[in-house]
Amino acid sequence: MTKENVEKTVTSDKKHISIAMQGGGAHGAFAWGVMDRLLEDDRIVVEGASGTSAGGMNSASLIEGLIKGGNGGARAKLNDYWREMSALSKKTSPYQLNPVDKMLKYYNLDRSFGYFFMGTLQQYFSPYQWNMENKNPFRDFVSDFFDYQAIRESKEKKIFLGATHVKTGKIKVFSNDQFCTDALLASACLPFLYQAVKVDGEYYWDGGYIANPAIFPLIYNCKARDIILIQLTKTHVAEIPHTATAITDRLKEITYNGCLVHEMRAIHLITKFIDSGIIKDPSVKRMNMHIIKNEDSFKGLNLSSALNTDWDFLQYLKEEGRKSADHWLKQNYDKIGSNTHVLDEVTFDDFV
Repeated sequence: MTKENVEKTVTSDKKHISIAMQGGGAHGAFAWGVMDRLLEDDRIVVEGASGTSAGGMNSASLIEGLIKGGNGGARAKLNDYWREMSALSKKTSPYQLNPVDKMLKYYNLDRSFGYFFMGTLQQYFSPYQWNMENKNPFRDFVSDFFDYQAIRESKEKKIFLGATHVKTGKIKVFSNDQFCTDALLASACLPFLYQAVKVDGEYYWDGGYIANPAIFPLIYNCKARDIILIQLTKTHVAEIPHTATAITDRLKEITYNGCLVHEMRAIHLITKFIDSGIIKDPSVKRMNMHIIKNEDSFKGLNLSSALNTDWDFLQYLKEEGRKSADHWLKQNYDKIGSNTHVLDEVTFDDFV
């Protein structure tokens, strides 16, 4: 076998993918675990990442790590992000587990004084009133943690951050050449917690309201025909919510998944048209969609836990993500790159 043939064989053994990661605060540690396991497999090559909020932070860590150190570098950067973010939150965040709940491994914050206090405060005052100077210790951390120039200059590894344009309600996608501290913070700007973030003269809120995450940038801008979506927000619930908190949580879950459902339906429909020959235009790219999720990992957790950055909790979610990715790889690895694949069957009914 010639050297050229060996190189072709090595290349053909690789699975080229893009990653889409939902937001969800601390729940993003589940996606960290998924990526940690996927990146252990040297056959996996990640071309691009699209994320919102915590998914945006994961995407930035992933892409910078890949640029500087390949799969191993990405694993290390993701680990550093979550460890340092947790340490910062322990010093500065009002959202802390009480000692009893920490001991009992009750990871929801609904029995936390800080959570109750901030919830009450936000009912009557906006961040423009109770935080008039717009102080955000997370800004300094994000500003120092990422190598913005390296990501802006990258042509091979691509990033897409979703944010909501406040005035128009439309999606804004920040890509490599626009990657900056403000773009990251805009993607993660919860409007009752932070003042809208200004980027190039325009104001933005968290991207989860309009795209959680955006899939289309990966289709239009990446060569990879396979996209793995890491879903954090619950699709199904076992019971009808009755308490005010449970109803609020469920409405948020439906909202955060709403735009994703619409986009996935569109992708599925176009794929069916391509496969049936209705669409014959070769410029319309056929995509393979894959989803890694595990709602059992979030069983017993309400949305208050998304503000819990306790290291033990993050480690729990990471391990759950690793286990879910390991199971997915064993069941679906061969489907990556398959021209007959549309959507992982186990999650098909969630969207269409």
